[in-house]
Amino acid sequence: MTASLTKIAAEQQWQFDATTLARTRKERGHFGTAPAIADFMADMFTPITRRKTRVLDAGAGVGTLSAALCQRFLQQRTAGRIYFELWENDPQLEPRLRQTMESCRAALRDAGHDMEFAIRADNFILEHAQPSLFREAVAAQFDLAIMNPPYFKVRKDSEIARAMAHVVYGQPNVYAFFMAVASDLLADGGQMVAITPRSYFNGPYFKRFRKWFFDRMAVRQIHVFESRDAVFREDQVLQENVILLAVKGGTREDILLTSSRDRSFQSIERQVLPYASVIEDASGDHLVRVATNSLEQKVVEFVDSFPCRFRELPFRISTGPVVTFRSTEYLCIDRSKDTAPLLWMHNVRAFAVQLRPKNGKPMHIRAIDESKRLLLPAKRYVLLKRFTAKEERRRLVAGIVEPTDSYSPLLGLENHLNYVYSPNGELSREEAFGLAALFNSALIDRYFRAISGNTQVNAAEIRAMPTPDLETIRQIGKDVVSRGDITPMTVERIVGESVGVPVELIAELCEIAT
Repeated sequence: MTASLTKIAAEQQWQFDATTLARTRKERGHFGTAPAIADFMADMFTPITRRKTRVLDAGAGVGTLSAALCQRFLQQRTAGRIYFELWENDPQLEPRLRQTMESCRAALRDAGHDMEFAIRADNFILEHAQPSLFREAVAAQFDLAIMNPPYFKVRKDSEIARAMAHVVYGQPNVYAFFMAVASDLLADGGQMVAITPRSYFNGPYFKRFRKWFFDRMAVRQIHVFESRDAVFREDQVLQENVILLAVKGGTREDILLTSSRDRSFQSIERQVLPYASVIEDASGDHLVRVATNSLEQKVVEFVDSFPCRFRELPFRISTGPVVTFRSTEYLCIDRSKDTAPLLWMHNVRAFAVQLRPKNGKPMHIRAIDESKRLLLPAKRYVLLKRFTAKEERRRLVAGIVEPTDSYSPLLGLENHLNYVYSPNGELSREEAFGLAALFNSALIDRYFRAISGNTQVNAAEIRAMPTPDLETIRQIGKDVVSRGDITPMTVERIVGESVGVPVELIAELCEIAT
């Protein structure tokens, strides 16, 4: 019996991983696709009925995704002609890719199919983004594109960033360039299945790319992995990943959302939702909202009905100004008469801060003329962690720092913290506790997980987030303070009852809040 073609490719991947350093693979943005994921991706394509099919695999690696697609072609009874164009410019991967595809060609020919392939070793982006002035730009027309593109940031002034200026904003990531070029190369009605980070779903850096891409490609299915480290665990990647199926020039129909805990694809949860409720374009941002289950979908629909956006409230959110590696001359282990406290992420707990050291981190910063630009007046702030550790259940963790928490009139906040403040004075106690209760609630945490494509909490995303009105926020804070109980279940009930969450949904949220 012929071995699974994806398992043949997986053997090539294992041999490559065994002979290269993980650091080198990361620098090149190469993260091999597990066989189970490759098989799942190949099965996402709608039925392939053409007698001749042209397939694009850009960033092909050892060819695992193309092998999975060949495995699917083997299941077709009608003989067909298949052509693969594979782009891979790592010379160490090319011979392994060729071995995989030769095995696939032999298996397909034995089954009566006509299969050919070509491996391109050039730069996929530059070859297609800037056609030579001396030749016409003739785009190859592919029927299918299957991709696990490389993942790494590129400089804004790099050659490929300049070539892709129409989709660039901020510090771009190369995977978005691969998706943009591949969509250009698809024929009308062509399908793309791509596994990528979900960071392009939201936020200002990918706004231009989202508009360009979703104006051309209609989403048919999105698959989400609930576990952050399950997809590329061999490479210790904590980035959240999604698999997208989209059709070039397709109509905007209902979208199938699927989710699984990990890459075993057991107990897959399915939802079919209206296009506009997933690709939200009311503000022109083409935001992608992906709930991993029915509970999150109910949360998204409820929170979207809030009357305000955070930016409309009389509060501001900014990022801590102390970038420690740029400020080493001001950081101190010991307190002295000219220092102020320096708070880090580990100091933030729900509704509070704990002024304790960790791993020898300096807990003080010199308060002198040269460092004053890095310091804030010591007053009441709500602090939000910008990152959460793998083992933490919540994405949002909000603490409150009081003026009395500082032994100095000034305070240092490290750059991995966001802080909420009043630009016209100081947050009242009720406002601070109301905001912290919202951020610490499972209601808002689950909403943020569904709408945020980042593993960090960006101030820009908080500014755009729906919120209750100011009086409701103050009432939430007043209730939390008067009860003197900040246990998760109590906070969940206070928030839920204050904003009118249905009783059944409050009960579900209380279960996950504890």
